[in-house]
Amino acid sequence: MIVDVQKYLIFGAANDLDSFFEKAQKSGFIEFISPNKKKVEMTASMQTLLSAIKILKKRSVNSAGEAPPISPVSVAERVVHANDVLEKLYEEERILDAEISRIAVFGDFSPEDIEYIQKDGKRYLQFFCMKTGRADQMALPPEMIYVGTDYDLDYFVSINKERKCYPGMIELFIEKPLGHLTARLRIVKEQISSFEHELRMYSVYMELLKEAFISEMNSYSLSVAKKEVFHPMGSAVFAVEAWIPNSKIKALHGMIGPLAICFEPIQMEKQDFKPTYMENKGVGLIGEDIIGIYDIPATTDKDPSRWVFWCFALFFAMIIADAGYGLIFLLLTLFLKWKFPRVSGFGKRFLKLMLTLSLFCIGWGIFTAAFFGIEIGPDNPYRKFSPLHYLAQRKAEYHMEQKDEAYQEWVHEYPQVAGASDGHDFLLKASHTENGEIKYDALNNFYDSILMELSLIVGMIHVILSFLRQIFRNWAGVGWILFIVGGYFYFPSVVHAPTLANVLGLIPEGTAHKWGEQLIYGGMGLAVVLALIQKRMGGISEIMNVIQIFADVLSYLRLYALALASMIMASTFNAMGMQVGLGIGFIIILLGHSINITLATMGGVIHGLRLNFLEWYHYCFEGGGRKFNPLRLLKR
Repeated sequence: MIVDVQKYLIFGAANDLDSFFEKAQKSGFIEFISPNKKKVEMTASMQTLLSAIKILKKRSVNSAGEAPPISPVSVAERVVHANDVLEKLYEEERILDAEISRIAVFGDFSPEDIEYIQKDGKRYLQFFCMKTGRADQMALPPEMIYVGTDYDLDYFVSINKERKCYPGMIELFIEKPLGHLTARLRIVKEQISSFEHELRMYSVYMELLKEAFISEMNSYSLSVAKKEVFHPMGSAVFAVEAWIPNSKIKALHGMIGPLAICFEPIQMEKQDFKPTYMENKGVGLIGEDIIGIYDIPATTDKDPSRWVFWCFALFFAMIIADAGYGLIFLLLTLFLKWKFPRVSGFGKRFLKLMLTLSLFCIGWGIFTAAFFGIEIGPDNPYRKFSPLHYLAQRKAEYHMEQKDEAYQEWVHEYPQVAGASDGHDFLLKASHTENGEIKYDALNNFYDSILMELSLIVGMIHVILSFLRQIFRNWAGVGWILFIVGGYFYFPSVVHAPTLANVLGLIPEGTAHKWGEQLIYGGMGLAVVLALIQKRMGGISEIMNVIQIFADVLSYLRLYALALASMIMASTFNAMGMQVGLGIGFIIILLGHSINITLATMGGVIHGLRLNFLEWYHYCFEGGGRKFNPLRLLKR
């Protein structure tokens, strides 16, 4: 729920200023307004503490013993210094490794010997390399000595009275011999080990550093808030502007009761940006976490938290479309709850979200009779009593009663269908045998068409609900709702296919087509008329929304398409595993399902949120808000 926020002027005796701000920080429902709008920067000590915490998080925690008393900032400074030195050592190690690899083929030698040869022997030693194999294509000079090959390079040494250059060769300059570099690398590794050990020892101070950082943040936030105070009548009286939710006014009265402080509502100014304050509990709070991924609602919006939560759970389940995968999610959730029994805050809400998603996946998997992509026969109780199978039977019986074009096509391809006694028998007889396996063509065809239609129905309902949420701010939504319903009734007549509404006997095909056509044109006309009434001449462009609405509803077909892709991949991996045998086949099935569940999860999250944030938000969400950010005590 979005609660309206008002701007207030808080004023009172300067003697009570400190007490008031301390109480305000503990209460956590007052956002003080900064007139200068400057960005708040962390202090040097806070930055040092935060850097030290990040550094120690990468090291294993040393749980042996208790941390001796010491200044947290001093510990943080030592950690940051040790890490800076360690990073330089790692860089030096990388350079040494690269240099050793470059000259290792020449072996170790004394720089003094090279200098002696050049000085007394009047000869220059030069080192060269070239691409492997090129030396065979050219005549090497007699003074060129082959040393060896490393990776894809051949290495050579030449001895001449004067320095020379050779075409196709790269001269290597060796500043330090291999022995010196190896010795230095050994020292660097020892120093790295020493500093790593030192940092692991400092990890015993992790809790101390976290507490110190939170304490510093709270103190700093309090001092920054106090800087917004001004003194309109001298130093004896203070005043400050703040945003306060209407639901917290009673709590504010209780907070300032014993203090010589008053508050009064004041007029908003043009440059003021009213924050959005949301009060949610349970699934609403989880939904608030989800909507924060995309945008903050405007103060004029209706809180979409619960709507997004439940719709996201449904879309995610429809995309996963497998009860087996839902069972894996459930087991993973239970394991995490067991592993982290004391988790709270966002972590606890995340586990609740996982639990909801896993239960929705199991429920939708039972609805569609899908379990790890296993081919389940039509007579299996798991499939036979699924709602999807019931709808397929009703659709088959509808074709049998109508004797329509679709029925004639099935009878032409599968003559035995003409003798079917009921819908289930129809689905069994419209089949063929391939490689010793029975393929139920009508069953698969009806399943696909029903799932596709259900995706469109879910999309239509979702978009209609979006219009209904803002119907008083957008009157044209009434017309577009009629347009969407009319489209569902009329467009199946174009492809000569019945809808579930026809199959279930809710409305005859002829009546649906007639009403659908009238609703399409009537809805478009009503939308334009209502837009003209509400927006005057600006409503003329309303007719252009017909393309947008049509495209948005069709966009929900991605629920069916992604689910179909996941089911095909699951069954494909099962088939591959069965073909190669039990041992290797089990590995193929395990890896295949691991890949599939990863891709399906990514698709479920991305597209499950996208349908809420784009298609649904399009008609009921203004957005662009700023989250309410009160002065409050930070806690771990």
